[in-house]
Amino acid sequence: MTKILISHPIHPVTIRRLGLRLANVSDIFSFPEEFFYRDGSDEEIIYIPNISLKQTPDEQNDPSLDILRQALTVFQPDVLIVGNNAVPKLAIAAWRKAVGYNKNLLIIRRGVDTRAIDKEAARQYQVGVDNLPGINSPYVAQHMSRYLQLYKTELKRKLAIIGTGNIGKNIALDGIAWELDVHLLSPSLQDPHKRQLTLWQRGIPSKKVVCAQNYDRVFENATYVAISVPWENSDGSHNTDIIDEHHIRSLAPNARIVSASVPRIFSERALALMNEWVRQEKIFLRIDTSKRRAQEVKKHYPNIDAAHDVAFASPECQQELDNAMLIKAREFLPTSVWDKVLVG
Repeated sequence: MTKILISHPIHPVTIRRLGLRLANVSDIFSFPEEFFYRDGSDEEIIYIPNISLKQTPDEQNDPSLDILRQALTVFQPDVLIVGNNAVPKLAIAAWRKAVGYNKNLLIIRRGVDTRAIDKEAARQYQVGVDNLPGINSPYVAQHMSRYLQLYKTELKRKLAIIGTGNIGKNIALDGIAWELDVHLLSPSLQDPHKRQLTLWQRGIPSKKVVCAQNYDRVFENATYVAISVPWENSDGSHNTDIIDEHHIRSLAPNARIVSASVPRIFSERALALMNEWVRQEKIFLRIDTSKRRAQEVKKHYPNIDAAHDVAFASPECQQELDNAMLIKAREFLPTSVWDKVLVG
């Protein structure tokens, strides 16, 4: 029998569809936390949403990490499904020790960003890491466009889009539809010989956009800014402090900034300036990030609107993520994990 441990809240429809029931702990396992359970003929599912819900900004004293370690040791799943909750080395090591080395193990990120998973430890203990790219992107783009209020804009105002992946390309198309002056910044658009093909592959009409060469150019006099860049690049480097104070100062008056990226892409000076300008109502700023990162931002910059997990909170998006994570888990179980590439 194969086991799937889900450590992040899922949609109520998925709970009903899977037939998950609140477990009578004394009848099944000795485990101190409330959990839901389904024991099928060939598949066992354990659902412990409190692992994610009890996450705190203080990683040194985060109770969710101990709950996760205990769950992996007690239940010994084949697949662990996580949201933005951390999976540290201690938990991965305990899991592998409990299961032994005769089983293939996999961590699935119910989303895209895997930075909270200790991928070096996963490699060390031969645990695969995978994610669900593209599932939530249209919903995140809709959320960001709504907060940017592109539908209220005057024609030809500048829209700066930083990152033109699955999220950014949808916002670009929204901007074109509203007849904005759309400027794009992305590493994939820097080579003029490949630019046309890249835009075509993403469905963006090249004659309707301007491809900026650097951050200074894309921010200059922009009224709207949409940011969706990854924290970790393909070469392992991080996008730390890529947006500084002078970029914010170069924006048009009353600019609106919406970001779905890790807050640390902004320098401390940029965050401090935006915190003050939000207080003075000089700009609008919305950051949607993980729970831990949102709490850190609110602690140091109380005026900034930092939300967590709202961008893909719609029922449709949640159910799509649930379906995709279960498909990926069930595809993995009969096969070998070692053919999979650890994602960044």
